[in-house]
Amino acid sequence: MVIRPLSSGLQAIAKIELNENPERVETDVDHLRQWISHQPHLRSRTDDQWLLSMLRGCKFSLQKAKKKIDSYYTMRTSVPEYFSNRDPYLPEIQKILKLGLYLPLESYNGPRIFLNRTSNTDPQEIQFHNLMKTALMVMDIVLNEDDNCIIYGQCLILDHKGITINHLLQFSPLECKRALVDTKKAYPFRFKGLHVINTPFVYEYVVTMIGRVLGAKFNSRIKAYAEDNIHKVWENVPKRVIPKEYGGDGKSVEELTDEWKRKVENYKDWFIEDSKYLCDESKRIQVNSNELGVEGTFRQLTID
Repeated sequence: MVIRPLSSGLQAIAKIELNENPERVETDVDHLRQWISHQPHLRSRTDDQWLLSMLRGCKFSLQKAKKKIDSYYTMRTSVPEYFSNRDPYLPEIQKILKLGLYLPLESYNGPRIFLNRTSNTDPQEIQFHNLMKTALMVMDIVLNEDDNCIIYGQCLILDHKGITINHLLQFSPLECKRALVDTKKAYPFRFKGLHVINTPFVYEYVVTMIGRVLGAKFNSRIKAYAEDNIHKVWENVPKRVIPKEYGGDGKSVEELTDEWKRKVENYKDWFIEDSKYLCDESKRIQVNSNELGVEGTFRQLTID
């Protein structure tokens, strides 16, 4: 089995918070691989590390991991504009990468922070589906590389400095649902919080809309901050992680932008190869509610 070893500290967190049992990992990964091989509608990745990330994101529930994998590829069918033509050198993607609109900050012993700065764009030039496409490319890289994010979870910071009504008009209810709900269902990142900073007069509309889409559980994790109390966002984050522009000692936004532009570009061959993995709904076999497995018993089955 080929997987990255965890530090002793991260392994302890995985055991406590995700129910990870190192002695059972290989068996569970093999179980998922066998299940995928009997799903004619799924053309899925089956490498050890990717399947393990799905298990960790579902706290090692095989039933939930199967649903997560199915949702991950179903999203590619239901929202093809987010996943087609993922060549990092396409002009529309290059434009977004150069602007640094979606940036993972440096890792630390806590949830991975993603900084979204869409307000510094011309809404007439940046189309929402291209922004989402690029953001999901970044998320796929993090999914491939960052065990820390898979285990600790993720936190999204939306910087709305300079946002206008024209920016908000890009977010139709349908687009908002796709971007937030579908992504949450498809990716194995545990949602730890959404912080909206530099909130203008329209922030109540934005936060209310997001809260309604995500539901009560996640609505409690959404916070909005005006410019004069933005420091509260970073209270539990090491200064070495916080970008210089936000009062920290971490890499500047410009440095992070250059770093992630190069990283996404270096994944070009991976994205091209990844395009072959998908969901073909015409081949989906209708199953009963127990087909995905019953918690507590289905680990005993080789194929379900």
